[in-house]
Amino acid sequence: MAQRKSGKDSNVKRLSDFAKRKAHGEPLPIYVLRGSDPYLLDKGRHIVRERAIGQAEPGMALLELDGADAQLADVLDALRTMPFLAPRRLVSIRNADAFFAANNQGEHKRDAILKYLDEPSPTGVLCLEMATWNTATRLAKRVDAVGLVVQCEADKPYQIPPWLKGQARELYGKTLTDAAARMLQEYLGNDFAALTHALDMLALFVGDAPRIDTAEVDALIARGHHERVWALCDAVALRRAPPALELLDAFWTEGMVAPQVVGLLRTTFRQLVRVRAFANTMSLDAAMDRAGVPRAAFNRVRRAAGAFSETNLADAYQALVEADLEAKTTPNDRLAMEALVHRLCNPTAARSMAVSSDTAAG
Repeated sequence: MAQRKSGKDSNVKRLSDFAKRKAHGEPLPIYVLRGSDPYLLDKGRHIVRERAIGQAEPGMALLELDGADAQLADVLDALRTMPFLAPRRLVSIRNADAFFAANNQGEHKRDAILKYLDEPSPTGVLCLEMATWNTATRLAKRVDAVGLVVQCEADKPYQIPPWLKGQARELYGKTLTDAAARMLQEYLGNDFAALTHALDMLALFVGDAPRIDTAEVDALIARGHHERVWALCDAVALRRAPPALELLDAFWTEGMVAPQVVGLLRTTFRQLVRVRAFANTMSLDAAMDRAGVPRAAFNRVRRAAGAFSETNLADAYQALVEADLEAKTTPNDRLAMEALVHRLCNPTAARSMAVSSDTAAG
């Protein structure tokens, strides 16, 4: 029989508390990540992974499944199989509501998982991501006894601005003013992935300045610069240099300098690179969730990720890394920015020139 946890540990933890400290006896046989926000679920998922398998190679110790397609036999077999080159094996089921749906033999699956938790594998950890969690079920009561429920959702909207200020301070060393935090929430709502992405862009936008205020939020978010960045990304993906240069003109006309423009583009392309990398081992939607793409941006990211080959995307990001270094020494060099746009629109030609240069040097 699985041992009941010590009574001093709460059966439900807020994600922030879960991140700060381990519960008694972790890793536990089962975790339930309750909520629907992709960003918070991703945070919870990473914490569970770290506590279950540590630095082990995920390919050896992690099985990720979608609840609509997951088979009960595969789940139980993976949990009971001894891990290879890892301390434990983690089975993570996203959209687990679908796994337990009534039209998907849900009751049978609940009974099977319940029976498994009576004698769980000492090397197996199960993680269920549930949008809803009925605490009156026998499975919920068993999870209370041997596992942990992690609340991956914001309790109250008024908690968002303080959270944003803390993220700005901890991740970027920036002071986000109260008014700026409230403005971000007003424009982007309570979408944690969108808010986090906006903070990332704002930190690049202000450069070395220690403070982010309403003027920066207004300039970058309210005036639609982030939308223009995606339009520029679309133009580059379609190899359309003239409209890409027109968008560059719009940035320049509004007083932005090269480091700010390159910083915004680099953030966007970095996200695309991550999505393409994750998509090698999971569905594109799952990859976008994993990369922290806001749901509202799924279509544009899907379009951009499909338009770039993996090689061209890597070339574009490398060009932006190099341009970022150059822009910091010549922030008002318009010709350099135009050259960057042409390079992004013609990655094959740029790569051929680089190879020819290396050959001549050799």
